[in-house]
Amino acid sequence: MQEKNGAVLVIGAGVGGIRSSLDLAESGYKVYLTDRSPGIGGTLIQLETWFPDNQCELCKLLPVFSRDECSQVCLRRDLMHPNIELIPNSRVSKLSGKEGDFKATLNIKSRWVIEERCTACDLCAQVCPVEISDEFNRGLQKRKAIYVRNPQAIPNVYIIDQEHCTKCGKCVEICPTKAVVLNKPDETKELSVGAVILSAGATELPANQMGQYGYGYYANVITNIQLERLLADAGPTHGELLRPSDNKPPRKIAILQCVGSRDMDRNYCSEVCCMYALKESMMLRERYPDAQVTIFYMDIRAFGKDYYRYHLQAKEKGVNFARSRVSRIRENPKTKNLFLLARDEAGKSISAEYDMAVLSVAQCPSPNLTELSKVMNISTNKWGFIDTPGFYITHTSRPGVFVSGSASGPSDISETVIKSSAAACEAASILAKSQKQAAEKKTVHKHQTGKEEDVKIAVYICQCGKEISSIVNIEKTKEFAKKLPNVTSVEDVGFLCLPETLDNVKQAVAKSGANRVIFAACAPYRYQRLFSDALAEAGIDASQWQLVNFQEQLAWVHKDNPTLATRKAQNLLAMAAERLRTQGPLEVPTAEMTHNCLVVGGGISGMTSALSLADQGLDVTLVEKAGELGGHSRNLYYDLIPDNPQALVKGIIDKVKSNPKIKVLLNSELSGISGHIGHFKSQIKSGDKVEQIQHGAVIIATGASDYQPTEYSYGKDARVITQHELQKRLAEGKLGKPATVVMIQCVGSRNNTHPYCNRTCCSEAITNARKIKELSPETQIFILNRDIMAYGFKEQYYTQAREAGVLFHRYEPESEPKVTAGEKALTVEWPDPALPGSLEIDADLLVLSTGYIANEGNATIAKMLAIPLTEDGFFKEIDTKFRPVDVILDGVFITGLANAPRSLAEKIIEAQAAAQRAANVLSREQLTSGRIISEVDKRRCSCCGLCVEACPFDARSLNEEEHYAVVEETLCQGCGMCVSVCPNDAAKLRGQKEKQVFSMVEIGLSA
Repeated sequence: MQEKNGAVLVIGAGVGGIRSSLDLAESGYKVYLTDRSPGIGGTLIQLETWFPDNQCELCKLLPVFSRDECSQVCLRRDLMHPNIELIPNSRVSKLSGKEGDFKATLNIKSRWVIEERCTACDLCAQVCPVEISDEFNRGLQKRKAIYVRNPQAIPNVYIIDQEHCTKCGKCVEICPTKAVVLNKPDETKELSVGAVILSAGATELPANQMGQYGYGYYANVITNIQLERLLADAGPTHGELLRPSDNKPPRKIAILQCVGSRDMDRNYCSEVCCMYALKESMMLRERYPDAQVTIFYMDIRAFGKDYYRYHLQAKEKGVNFARSRVSRIRENPKTKNLFLLARDEAGKSISAEYDMAVLSVAQCPSPNLTELSKVMNISTNKWGFIDTPGFYITHTSRPGVFVSGSASGPSDISETVIKSSAAACEAASILAKSQKQAAEKKTVHKHQTGKEEDVKIAVYICQCGKEISSIVNIEKTKEFAKKLPNVTSVEDVGFLCLPETLDNVKQAVAKSGANRVIFAACAPYRYQRLFSDALAEAGIDASQWQLVNFQEQLAWVHKDNPTLATRKAQNLLAMAAERLRTQGPLEVPTAEMTHNCLVVGGGISGMTSALSLADQGLDVTLVEKAGELGGHSRNLYYDLIPDNPQALVKGIIDKVKSNPKIKVLLNSELSGISGHIGHFKSQIKSGDKVEQIQHGAVIIATGASDYQPTEYSYGKDARVITQHELQKRLAEGKLGKPATVVMIQCVGSRNNTHPYCNRTCCSEAITNARKIKELSPETQIFILNRDIMAYGFKEQYYTQAREAGVLFHRYEPESEPKVTAGEKALTVEWPDPALPGSLEIDADLLVLSTGYIANEGNATIAKMLAIPLTEDGFFKEIDTKFRPVDVILDGVFITGLANAPRSLAEKIIEAQAAAQRAANVLSREQLTSGRIISEVDKRRCSCCGLCVEACPFDARSLNEEEHYAVVEETLCQGCGMCVSVCPNDAAKLRGQKEKQVFSMVEIGLSA
């Protein structure tokens, strides 16, 4: 059999593509990350914060281990991994072959700028005479024909807009490195890969298509992305919300939901808009307390983990909510204020004046997705998104080609991240035998160490054209540097980053015998790996060279004071030289590890995780406390996805039982666990027998419990049942043909006791209602709800249910339905907000949509592992958006109902995501940490334990016998918390010791 290719092509470098790429790269696969745009980040980098914590935290995507080999700076500034090759400005024009052996043809559109020579000095843009609308800021300001996509673009290299370039040649003349080459031809590149992940994202509906709102005609009608750019500190108004018409701050703002979605043309929910609106409205209220913000909506779909609390938080902050769909907007030509025309639920006309209107526009397929789907030879759905048939929503119609993120349908950040890890898992599963085949092979260079007295330091000062040399007196700085202890040579160069210059430097260092190097240049983001690789070839260890930022941190901030800038340059060089003089080589700590996984819970989530790991060649122990596998999914008979869930679950159970890599322990439970990532020891109790196993990672898939209602006479009246019980009756043919069925949503959830949405209840109600209508069209069905959570493509089934005659009526939480049990019927009464007075229905059957509550056993496991739970008792992830299946303890992952309520398809992709996160660890030969880590001076340690309590990574413990603290090096992240709390000065950071730090400070002050 032909060996499969161990490389993966990822198309689309937004958050989804980045997540897939990093997961695969961390597992040892070569990744080609492509994007049609000149930079990476997609729509995400146009936003500065996101719900639920209104912070950025994009850096949470970064790898935890192998930190010195890849980016450890803001992901808005740099993306670097030895196994990832970034190919921006490229298009896939052809894909031939089959799973495991694809040939992809890339057309790489020329920037007309040579990447390796561009220093992003901005001189070209300053002289460019052409100004056009800036698409990154959504037309709120202008940009030049030669530009970078945004101030923090990756790669930070200029590109020429060929459509608008006049070829006047001014940029060519002024470029100091001859990087601008007009008419530089495009390139074609052939790639051999084993799998493809399509992560092309989505775009916003052009708001001018919704002519009734006046976008493009009325200056103060903007989109939600434009609002994001106005509120961004790096945006066109530096974070100030100003009306485009007069640059005055608006004080009455309307946010309109579902603009271009949930209609006949796009009968789907864009899924993210409600939470964007809540976040933006709260930001407005925080920054402008006097502002009035009103959200016009049909349903607030706050269905994710803690999203309902976020909704309540917005109300507490004074955000107004109007359940109404605005029909049109008109402008006052004198004031440029806006009149919104709408009707409320009761049909009463609403006419209100606002200073600004914000349109929450629909997510639509990327404009290039149709072309790309034809190239990939994969199917799309009726709206143009990639079609994902069945419960595996990362699959496409072509084996070996997977899809993630919004390319397959509207997705928020956390769902995109989960889908992307799941897609990476699918790719890794089919290429497992070719792992590390195409990954970058490390070249081991012999490093010169040298004792402190033998240190020889070479200093290279970059002029960066005139960016540095016009401010800093280079000659004075060189003369100063030559007098520093252990400095053997000082040179200045025009542009250190140019290939020919760096090659000369590399050769000079190798010949000179220098064993330390200082580069005085610019920010490290783009050049860290470039410099490090060059010096490694010259025999300089990564811990024995230093980059001093003479540009951003010196020349740019002291433009008006060259004398101060020069003196500061000398101080910085003196401190860097002192640090390197006292710095020996820092080795990267490594540790052996156990390459198997413990999965706790044998439901659909646990089984899927186990199979995903086994498919990657890893051994798994699957522990289930019940006597059979399957969990809640065994009782699922119908789903909005038309495939048969029973057949799916049975098939997975059979695969698990027959897989030689999976050891299944039924009637068993986790009774104890100790250790850390790579080296866990667990006790599994099976009856009276206790078995101890060793494993490198843990996946918690313990599920949840059905909420047992006490409301509405449940358990007392046989006519009152739950949705789960209804579905079982339908499957067994025992329902009969009731004349009237009433369903009540949010029973036991979205209340004070359980203030969260159960995510699945509305889908279950719609599924069961449609099934009843299919079997008994004459049955009247009423679904009493507060908001229908038919997010994404579920909206179409909501529409179909209404078309089938299912009636949806609302109730307010303070006016819940009342049920009176009569001999012949159950009388259900409630005040409907859309009608005067109350409605009263006699029902033959009352169905309660109840959802899930956290398992009581979660607290026991959380205590064993010292990991937190949420307020609701579910396991708490480390970051909702960017690490949704990771917990605070490295090597432990959560999935399924143990994390939060999920649908069957969502459980599967989350289980695959958790499996891939575990595989990232287990596929390593060794665990590696960073060079800068903590250590202990045993003579000074009093074994007080303060450092153990302070360590956020559980990297410290106490050796009670020998009476000192111990550091688990591979867990240490070098944060320094232990150093700050140690009362005896026993905790140290390698590379940051007192002698070193104090001597640097002393030198800096005296220089």
